[in-house]
Amino acid sequence: MHSNKSPNRIRRMTLFLIPVGLGLSVTAHAAEPDSPDKMQSEIPAPTLDTDGDGLMDAWDRSGDGQPDAWDSDGDGQPDLIDNDGDGQPD
Repeated sequence: MHSNKSPNRIRRMTLFLIPVGLGLSVTAHAAEPDSPDKMQSEIPAPTLDTDGDGLMDAWDRSGDGQPDAWDSDGDGQPDLIDNDGDGQPD
């Protein structure tokens, strides 16, 4: 009579699958996009002074020379956005 080799086969597969699974999870983690904090730091500084106070407070995202994003609270991040192109915040 032959003994059942299934437990031995499962043990060998487990020893192989654990490192493969760990390798795949490390690879998947490395492919994740940057956190929102890193993405926020990529916003360029404002380039237009719309209220005449000498401080840049707006962005020209479309490149037409008109502001289409404004920093209303002075934190360096656009707060008011014009997405429909009418020159006013939406």
